[in-house]
Amino acid sequence: MTPPEFERQTDQPLFPNVLYNRPVTRHAAGRLLVPGGFPGEFSLPTTIYQLSLAAGVGECNVVLPETLAKLLGGAPGTSFAATNPSGSLGSEALGRILELAEDADAVAIGASLSGNSNTAILIEKLARHLPGAIVYFGDALTALQHNLRLITDNPRALVIATMPEIFKLCGALQIPIQIRPHAGLINKLEIVQDLANASACSYAVYGTEIIVAAGAPLIVTPTDYRLSLTPALFYAVLATFWLQNRTNHRAGLAAGSFVIAETSRTLGTAQPSASTLANHITATLRKQDNF
Repeated sequence: MTPPEFERQTDQPLFPNVLYNRPVTRHAAGRLLVPGGFPGEFSLPTTIYQLSLAAGVGECNVVLPETLAKLLGGAPGTSFAATNPSGSLGSEALGRILELAEDADAVAIGASLSGNSNTAILIEKLARHLPGAIVYFGDALTALQHNLRLITDNPRALVIATMPEIFKLCGALQIPIQIRPHAGLINKLEIVQDLANASACSYAVYGTEIIVAAGAPLIVTPTDYRLSLTPALFYAVLATFWLQNRTNHRAGLAAGSFVIAETSRTLGTAQPSASTLANHITATLRKQDNF
């Protein structure tokens, strides 16, 4: 088997112009909509909100279930939609989310959605009816595990996933893969490439490196991966740069990967707060502005 072609991005960005020419107005910087959360777990969507703003998105709006309105009503960038009996977003929330999506450039689905079947119905309806760009990750991949072609056949979609999640996607889609335990990065690239070849969507696979599959060749960006790199960091930064670079998603994802890699080098081993992560992202972007 011929190894997949790839470019490696290390201490210099492959697409410096994407970083130097970041949008300066709120409209040009894009608008992101993040539905999710349920009673007892809403930190992921609110953290994505905070980190995407730090990454430079023009506007982010989080859609939470109405059961959280008493607790979080009045919080900036927060809207509420109908819930199901378990208190999570229900299929009745479809109209409200679609309405909010009309003013968004991308919808990021997968943040603390709960395993409720009614919520899964909502996610499937969103996948069928959202007309614009969609970022899928986390719980959305589980909710749509029996209808993954709604994701992978959509050229307007981005999947942000770990390598174990990629294995599950390949299995569910009956894409044959060969796992060679000692082949390391090359084996990962082979599997990601096989999945990308069978898909119309783009992929960003994160772990000890970020692998971008959004056109050829693949892009690999090593990261200083540790516990302090929460999934929200990858979701927020990659979604932001992806939606801001609609004519060249590959370059946008590469630039977002570079920002994450540079940010990872400034973090300690302790789990940082969302505010601390946001400050480190901001510092990384300012450093790029000075080069």
